[in-house]
This record gives sequence, structure tokens and C-alpha cells, in this order.
Amino acid sequence: MKITVIGAGALGTFYGGMMSAAGYDVTIVCREKDVETLKKGINIKGQIEKQANPDVSSSPPLSDIVFTAVKSYDVESAISDLPLKPDTVVIIIHNGLGCDEIAASKLGKGHVGIGVSYSGVTFVRPGTVSVAGYTETVFGSIENDVSARLGEVVKILESSGLKARVAEDIRSAQWEKLYANVGINAITAITGLKNGMLLEVPSLRSLVVSAVEEAGRVSAASGIKTDVDPVDKTFKVIKDTYNNRSSMLQDISKEKPTEIDVLNGKVSEIGHKLGIPTPVNDTITALVKGIEKRHGN
Repeated sequence: MKITVIGAGALGTFYGGMMSAAGYDVTIVCREKDVETLKKGINIKGQIEKQANPDVSSSPPLSDIVFTAVKSYDVESAISDLPLKPDTVVIIIHNGLGCDEIAASKLGKGHVGIGVSYSGVTFVRPGTVSVAGYTETVFGSIENDVSARLGEVVKILESSGLKARVAEDIRSAQWEKLYANVGINAITAITGLKNGMLLEVPSLRSLVVSAVEEAGRVSAASGIKTDVDPVDKTFKVIKDTYNNRSSMLQDISKEKPTEIDVLNGKVSEIGHKLGIPTPVNDTITALVKGIEKRHGN
């Protein structure tokens, strides 16, 4: 079975390296300038220590399973020239909402799966990442035939040492992760703090609660039913990734664009459409966009 991972950032390097270290036939697709560096090997350090030597390319080969581990704003370009077999599963691993719909509009029916990753992985340099925490990866699809094929993906990750499962309702699973992202990513990006510090400052703890409670009201109005309390879920993720620097904080530190539009911005967007007030997420989104503007994005 041929596996391709598109994106050699934190998550792409992590997942590609873990599967390659377990003996799977993996190709990591990266920018041309990083090909030679990644060909020297993948190093995963921190809570998980692995070394691997996957194939490396600047263009995706024909594969059975494709993981896209790029930022939300890069998903469309990442899959634009993707070669597909009739049963190739393309798993969009991303934060927020909306990217799998973009992928499905480009790739058509029968291909698109969704991956929700509960992990704290920091990009150190091309080919090297540091793992502060990992809980699980949740897979699913809004297409039943694709969901049925995701069990094989779960087996691959589990045999690579990573807990994984297929969700019965992937939209609910996405919202459960979104709650945590809404309460963590933008606030840590604005303050520069690691995840755990949000629980140590009372005013920030309250801000997390307000942002996540808004997201809970929006999801309920959207007809989403989850098995978790949004605030409790967020606090658990914060504790599980206590020493992690969120992906948005990493982006802000590098003066890169953020994924605010598919996180707090998406809560605001859906809330406005449904007539649900979202003043906290509106403000947080505006502040991050202000930082992006300062950086020239």
C-alpha cells in the first residue's frame, strides 16, 4: 500500500515519519528547496522519539492513501494536481471547518476523508519536529463508502504507535476539536503563552470559557450534537498539551498567515448567519487579523 503525506510542516513530518518508521511505504511531498534536506532523514523528538527515511518528492505520486497536512488556506492548491486511483482516500487533516468541502468540490465523490488530530507537535526545522503531547487522531467522512475504507487507515496509524479511531459523526468530531482550537489557538497567539498558561491566569481562563461557550451555542443552533461539554473538553486538551505552543502561536511567531478564518472566524461567520451573537470570537478574530496586518499578511 502506497501512502503519501502532502506537507512537511509539523504534522506532515510527524505522521509521515511515524508511518515510515513502522515500515510503511511513505512519500513525503515538500517544497523543492527542502527535498535534499528531508532525504537525509526524519527526526521526531520529545515525548515520542523516532527516526525514519521515507521517500521524498516535490510532487505527489499515485497512492492508495493520501494525507494532506497543510494549512487550511493551502488545501486547494495541495490537491490541485493530485493523481488518483478510483479508490484513493484523501484525508484532509486540518483545524477548523470547511476544508474538506473544498477538497470534495475538486476531487469529486468517493475520495475525501477528514482527520482530526489531537497532538502537540512543533516544527523545529525541515525534517525535525518536537512532540509535546499526542492523544489520538479521529477519522471520518460524510460519505459512507469512504468511511468504510478508513478502518484500514486506523490500523496503519495504530501499528505505527498512534492511537486512532473512526467517528460515527465526523461533523460532531470536528466541532469537538474546534471548541479547543477556539479556546486555545488565537488566545495563545495573541498573548505568546504556551497552552497551559491559559489556565494559570484567571482573566485568560475566563476568556477561554467565553469564547468556547459562544462556539457551543453556535454548534447547537447548527444542529450539531456532541457527547462533550465544550468547556470541559477544552480544559482537558489544554492540560493534555500543557507545554505546547499552539500552531497559531507558531505561525504568528514566524509572521506567517494564520488559520483564524476557519477557527474563531468560522464561529463568528456561522453565528451571524444564524443570528447568534459572538462578540468574544468577533473580537479575538479582529485582534489576530490586526497582528496579521502588522506582519504584512
